Amino acid sequence: GLALRVDAKEELDATVSGTADWSGTEEDLRASMTVSNKQRERLHMAMTADGGSQDEAMAGSLGLLVRTDADDKLDGHLSGAVDWSGMTDANQTDLRASMTVINRNREKLHMAMTADGNSRFRERDGSLGLL
Repeated sequence: GLALRVDAKEELDATVSGTADWSGTEEDLRASMTVSNKQRERLHMAMTADGGSQDEAMAGSLGLLVRTDADDKLDGHLSGAVDWSGMTDANQTDLRASMTVINRNREKLHMAMTADGNSRFRERDGSLGLL
């Protein structure tokens, strides 16, 4: 904490606190920080990160919460995935990727794409898909 008095008048009585947890009990990483003045929350930030991979596929997500004067300003979540396991499996799309942005539990943006291709001798063909 930090206290500041000028001419016996208290000008500042602040506290900064924070936590970090990478135990993996909920997400892979969770961190937060809170700034308070005169026992009132002035700024709070919390972040989460989670991810995983299996063979040729990866997925992950990030979360961010920002609050000032006890009012939520941002409550966002970004998630994405990439899967290129189709490169080794016949009749599968070579690459799939997606990304979603959510703010205050409402989807704001979603993008998904696929890519597939072949090459034999001097011939090449392929396709791209975008959603």
